[in-house]
Amino acid sequence: MARALGPRKIHRYSNEFKVTAVNAGVMFLVVAVRTSRQDIPKGTITVTVHNGANRISTPVETISLSELTNLDGTIVIATKSYANKAIAQELKDKAVTGPVVIMQNGVGVEKPFLDAHFSPIYRCVLYVTSQATSEYNFTVRPITSSPIGIVNGNESDLKKCVEDLTTDGFPFRSEANIQREIWKKAIANSVFNSICPLLEVDNGVFVRDEETANLAREVVRECVTLTDRLNMGLSEGELMEQIMRISKASDGQLISTLQDIKIGRQTEIEFLNLEIARVAASMQPGLHLPRVELLGKMILAKSLQQRRKEP
Repeated sequence: MARALGPRKIHRYSNEFKVTAVNAGVMFLVVAVRTSRQDIPKGTITVTVHNGANRISTPVETISLSELTNLDGTIVIATKSYANKAIAQELKDKAVTGPVVIMQNGVGVEKPFLDAHFSPIYRCVLYVTSQATSEYNFTVRPITSSPIGIVNGNESDLKKCVEDLTTDGFPFRSEANIQREIWKKAIANSVFNSICPLLEVDNGVFVRDEETANLAREVVRECVTLTDRLNMGLSEGELMEQIMRISKASDGQLISTLQDIKIGRQTEIEFLNLEIARVAASMQPGLHLPRVELLGKMILAKSLQQRRKEP
């Protein structure tokens, strides 16, 4: 993904719903999930990593999931999380048993794969920002190594997944307490994926503007009341430090939710602000997170308005 992969081949999807099937050491295959077309066009993808010093172009091929008859390697789920239920059912119907690496942001995104009885399942928390500059051209900025941890499975298989997926420009690491990392990143996403699209600004706004950073702090403070109940051991200071670090490292980059809204695509806000608010409300006694929930509802409304405009 971020470097020349020697004997491995890279294939890419042509629509927004995708599953990446990785047969370690042999090939990377990208599969279009919600299509039965057999005439999906081939093309070339170009990825510019970090500061532009590392630029990779490679021919890509797309295959429809309906045409895929054999998946015997690691399955990396890298699509938008709202497609997970459909993906899990399709893979179950094809008698795929995993291992599955869910490379997504959000709370509870692994549930469809647990319900489908996949094993082993691993969660990856991505610390990377990306932006499409055209249909087949992307910029990628890794913030730090992305942790992968066990939902169900064992440490030796986890170690192999990490080794297979890691590249020089896109590093991964094993993480024993993946739930803490999931919530830590989900809270950061609940800030970036709500405030930035509503203001229609890039990720760097929090290091540039004190008032916007203070709004982020209010959202974080609400979330900490929930994570304290969940015994996550997350503090306001730690979360704000992460938000400011990401903001500085991705200055000028547009958050994925803003990119999605601009092109009339469904967002993942229901697995971020709205899921965090739902979990809080389900506690006994219930917690109300008014800022988190309101920002999520505003993003959902903005997305729906834009999608009604798009063909």
